[in-house]
Amino acid sequence: MTALEKYQATVEMASTDGQNAILRITYSPSPPSFTIRTIIDALSRSQSPPLKVSVYKPPSIEERSRAIQKREQRHLLCRFIFSLVIAIPTFIIGIVFMSLAPNGNLTKDFFMEPMWTGNASRAQWSLFFLATPVMFYSAGDFHRRSWTKIALLWNRSSKTPVWKRFTRFGSMDLLVRETVLKKT
Repeated sequence: MTALEKYQATVEMASTDGQNAILRITYSPSPPSFTIRTIIDALSRSQSPPLKVSVYKPPSIEERSRAIQKREQRHLLCRFIFSLVIAIPTFIIGIVFMSLAPNGNLTKDFFMEPMWTGNASRAQWSLFFLATPVMFYSAGDFHRRSWTKIALLWNRSSKTPVWKRFTRFGSMDLLVRETVLKKT
């Protein structure tokens, strides 16, 4: 701020994101002696604290859209990797030890023993504990969007006739959710 006082420029803090501060500077240029380059040089030469100065160009709509798309892809990739990691022990317990391992195998016998109360085996409980986080984390987006669509369809202000509400199935989120629920 002290570097800009001699230029009679109005400075206001526009925003900061922790590391980068954006200053909005209002000034009256008089080329060639006083331009934006003069202000950038003055700010760059200040040593308390040393600054790297550049003209801020806000992101375009396409850049914002790309950033949102990358973030969504990263979230989907994380959910996919999580599901893939959980699928490995699920396959080993549910297919290999319950179906393919011969009778009398110690590991199969361990998984087939009832656990806690009732008749549910250790394999069933372990599959339940493995499938539950996948159901809520990996398929959570489908559940959220399907509940939103159901709420919009059955809202009091919905223009859809009641008889059509029972026959309308036009959502992939509802279809995926129904498929996931049937498999668990």
